[in-house]
Amino acid sequence: MTGEVPQGPVCARCPRLLGASCCEVKEGERLATLTRADVERIQAHTRLAARRFVDEEVLSHEEAAEYEARRPLYRGYFARAPVRLTLRTRAGACVFHAPGKGCVLPAEVRPVACRLYPFERWPDGSWSVQMGRYGDLSEARAGGDACLAVEEADSMDGVLELFGTTREQVEALGEVLAGETGRHGRG
Repeated sequence: MTGEVPQGPVCARCPRLLGASCCEVKEGERLATLTRADVERIQAHTRLAARRFVDEEVLSHEEAAEYEARRPLYRGYFARAPVRLTLRTRAGACVFHAPGKGCVLPAEVRPVACRLYPFERWPDGSWSVQMGRYGDLSEARAGGDACLAVEEADSMDGVLELFGTTREQVEALGEVLAGETGRHGRG
């Protein structure tokens, strides 16, 4: 816990308190996994060619199988080829990230993985968050892979509340991602 009274949406406060947001990555890290539906939605909204905001990561067949095994919402993603589509970075952040403002895409246009983050369904079917808790903002800042909501909340319900969502909404979004993943893999 931070000890301070939270002021404003958690994602807007994250870069100020932790030094970076989940839209900013270190060298060699990748951003959100995209489905073809994500790409089409973003293209329709921005009128940009996919090459302006999509990177391709070629995996081995073993890496692709492990990716799907760890992330059940992505089962079938690599059915056509072991190529992962991700958001492109520019200057260490997502091409759609505006410093001090966050994502410039409307919520309904954003990749489903971005809308679902930091929540993840595990192979056993349970839901949790993708990162651990440091319990101290300076340690979280030093660790570099923290989520401010996870640091500020004292329970999963608290994390959900900070993101302004519910378990039911997260599960429904997970079903959307699973559906888009299936269509992505079928081509």
